[in-house]
Amino acid sequence: MIRVLALLALATPMASASAGTAGAVQAHTDATSGLTTWTWQGENLSLELAQLLPDQTRAFFLGRGFGPKDAEVIARHCVFQAVLRNHHPGGPIEVDLHDWSSQGPAGNRRPRPDQDWQAAWAQREIPEAARIAFRWALFPDEHRFEPGDWLMGMILFDHRPGTVFDLTLRWREGGAIHQAALPDLQCAGDPQG
Repeated sequence: MIRVLALLALATPMASASAGTAGAVQAHTDATSGLTTWTWQGENLSLELAQLLPDQTRAFFLGRGFGPKDAEVIARHCVFQAVLRNHHPGGPIEVDLHDWSSQGPAGNRRPRPDQDWQAAWAQREIPEAARIAFRWALFPDEHRFEPGDWLMGMILFDHRPGTVFDLTLRWREGGAIHQAALPDLQCAGDPQG
């Protein structure tokens, strides 16, 4: 039902999206690791995106039952650790990653949802325990955040390591669609090429 409502709402012109969704994006690069974290703070919602190196991604999924070739499939994507928080004291916020889009050199893409990955993992005959670990590591495709709720997980974009892209967030709050743009995000590069 939430998915249907979100699709219907997105069919309306974006000019009707609620105002007040602008927020500042701040980037911080860790002096030791060289990895960057972007933090966006809107009126009632915040998002933190931290770069994950392809080596970190490979190691993480090798440790959860994926073989080297399958861990490499994941590591060849743009991977961020995400933390999303509802700061709205008066109501829930609904997020559906299917409604987000990233604009990079290869065009517009949405974050790759778990259902797409699960179909690929079944075809590749990945063990069930590894598929479950994968699902739990990812940021959920859809979630309702009650006031004060927060959630973290990996978000995978169909961009190569090192790609620079803009991200458009969309969410529902109080029956209205909101959106925000986060420009110039960059996937962590891969020293292995």
